[in-house]
Amino acid sequence: MTDETYKVFHKDKNIEEYRKIKNIIHYCKKANYVFSLSNYDNIEQVITDANIVRWYGNEPSVRRAIKLLNSDNKIKEPIQVVMSQKCKKRLEDIEDMKKLTKIDFKVKRGIHKIVFE
Repeated sequence: MTDETYKVFHKDKNIEEYRKIKNIIHYCKKANYVFSLSNYDNIEQVITDANIVRWYGNEPSVRRAIKLLNSDNKIKEPIQVVMSQKCKKRLEDIEDMKKLTKIDFKVKRGIHKIVFE
């Protein structure tokens, strides 16, 4: 397979995957987990699409869709996203940086004396 045919094949595959991702997000957010308001007829169709797109876990939209879908009460077992080690490491580094740069402050109520000189 040449590079050009791979790019065309890969691009067409991504279009179908992105449609499935959009359908899952629409089912979760806009349809509020109701089948009659979404493109799905039953929970098996949703799980089938989720199992297909979960392999593209390096994409943030996939992680978001699966996270929203896991909060559905109709799904008995949570779906795990598959990510590369490089992506996992990058996300862990981002979380570590957030923890380091997070500023904590405490609010104390009561009477405080301020002196101006």
